[in-house]
Amino acid sequence: MTEKNMQTEEKSLFEFTVKAVVVNHEGKCLILSRSDGDKTAPNRFDLPGGRIEEGETIDGAIKREVTEEVGIKIEVGPAIHYLDWSKERNGKIIFCKGLRLLAFHKKGEVKISEEHSNFEWLNFDDAISKFSDQGFEADKRVSLIKAKEYIEFIKSMEGWKRCQADFENYKKDQAKHQEEFRKYAKMDVIEQILPVVDNFAASLAHVPEHSKENKWVEGIVYIKKQLEDVLKNSDIEEIAVKAGDKFDPEIHHAVGGDGEKQKVARVIQKGYKLNGRVLRAARVEVS
Repeated sequence: MTEKNMQTEEKSLFEFTVKAVVVNHEGKCLILSRSDGDKTAPNRFDLPGGRIEEGETIDGAIKREVTEEVGIKIEVGPAIHYLDWSKERNGKIIFCKGLRLLAFHKKGEVKISEEHSNFEWLNFDDAISKFSDQGFEADKRVSLIKAKEYIEFIKSMEGWKRCQADFENYKKDQAKHQEEFRKYAKMDVIEQILPVVDNFAASLAHVPEHSKENKWVEGIVYIKKQLEDVLKNSDIEEIAVKAGDKFDPEIHHAVGGDGEKQKVARVIQKGYKLNGRVLRAARVEVS
């Protein structure tokens, strides 16, 4: 036996096949019916695919086989099923290995070759029910089951990821709401402090000049400053307003008029903002 014949003999003892569970955009899978004259399994249900030729990659082989058998282009997905078996041919034992892949219909209309007599796009459960769990159809049935399980797993993972993302967004929203709550929960207390600050300011406004260095007056001034520091540390800021400013209904409250198209004549009571939001409008006289 020549070296060439020996190589041919060795090659004939081993086959590697690839088949695909092809899924379309509707989530349905493609199944085929072998023709009446098929020598291997006439009239049996099948999946597209065949042998890997010398020098071919797995992706290249399955794309070629699918195009030859059903005329469509596919995007090759993950491997979902591996199997091995043996068969007899011309008195020889052929050792076979098979890889089953998930693939996705990319473009083209199905046009079956002479190998097959019919095709169907079916949902997974209907497709699985067509295949026997014995003989030629058994491993194709298993491939369909594994493809279904894989797709369901991916969908559940996507759902879980969406839930996780939603939960993370929920936590962020809650943190934001809690921060807003902390900012404005103190408003009630601050609003009660403001009249006290007003009273201190009013009292000190009437202190005679010669009494301003009095220890008692200095103590009152110090307490007033402490209260003002409390406001400052609580993000309370005084609304800047002075005589001659244009009346602004957003931050001013007019006393003795509606203030429209008028100017501030005198500030009666200071106004304050909390984190940029008006806590109390400045009460002003307008003219």
